Amino acid sequence: MVRKPLKFCIIGAGVGASFLARAANELKNEGLLTLAAVAGRNVEEAKKFAKQYNIRNPYGNYMDMLVREEPDIVAISTPHYLHFPMTLDAIEYGANVLVDKPMAINLHEADEMIRRAEKRGVKLGVVLEYRFDKGANFIKQLVAEGKLGKVVLGEAIVEWYRPHDYYDKSPWRGRWATEGGGALINQAIHTIDLLLWIIGEPEYLWAQIDTVRHDIEVEDLAVAIIRFKNGTLGVVQASTAIYPGMPTRLEIHGLNGTAIWEGETLKMVKLLKGEVEIPKEVKLEKAKAWERPEAVPIDKHVALLRDFATAIIEDRQPKVNGYEGRRSLELIRAIYKASKEKSVVTFPYKE
Repeated sequence: MVRKPLKFCIIGAGVGASFLARAANELKNEGLLTLAAVAGRNVEEAKKFAKQYNIRNPYGNYMDMLVREEPDIVAISTPHYLHFPMTLDAIEYGANVLVDKPMAINLHEADEMIRRAEKRGVKLGVVLEYRFDKGANFIKQLVAEGKLGKVVLGEAIVEWYRPHDYYDKSPWRGRWATEGGGALINQAIHTIDLLLWIIGEPEYLWAQIDTVRHDIEVEDLAVAIIRFKNGTLGVVQASTAIYPGMPTRLEIHGLNGTAIWEGETLKMVKLLKGEVEIPKEVKLEKAKAWERPEAVPIDKHVALLRDFATAIIEDRQPKVNGYEGRRSLELIRAIYKASKEKSVVTFPYKE
């Protein structure tokens, strides 16, 4: 029996949506899905996006798209505050939903999204594509196999620079009600997700956030210290105020060695005892995402979307499901709480 490709539709026509459209076009050749429609803020925006990515049907209203297209998968790549209502609408129409990071702007929304998807019997996934990065997976394997020894310190460092017009030209950015936060929830969330994925569950944290460069409500500088349940210490540094912008770094330090992932590539693996062979496919070319987000290659988006589509076909959970997507959001919300109250916050954290 020949399986019909899944009908894939996108809400949003910005940079994030372009990654998903390009990834979907790659997967057409595998027969997994067909890129059927896109909905933008207005129909002219949608038409322009549709022409660029060879999409059949553009819409200026996403509800019209849901009704007319009856999609199997809806990808949501819109301002953060819209993730929650749009996800619930898509779920109500029976679509499986792949929502951009952060999945929501608070845990109440995230939990309701997970609950609704489970009740409706559809899949919920989150676009945290670095879970499919070869270098990050290699580090996770090293830790799991004990090659680094007892892991004692993990660091997620995202020190980027964004000019003032980054916030000025998108009024939803820089506001608690619409972005849900600043450098942590937008720029650093991918690296925070990898830190949690590799090291494990946090036990408690202390943190401080600040706004040092931009005229915004939310943080453009943040530092947090984490104690994980397995005893590891963790550090998170996040900023959009550090000129000229530095490569993202994920450092995992064990008593037998260190692994560093920097600028989207495996930078270093050094062992005190023994040797480790780095597979050729792990040595990725650098992509300067800290300077230009559009410079990021789409291989990880392709892998994430492929996994999500096959999860639907095989009726299993996608690798980055709602629960996995919630983890980084929980940590970030706990950081905001700790900074506001100048107190230690313990996990699990509930709002």
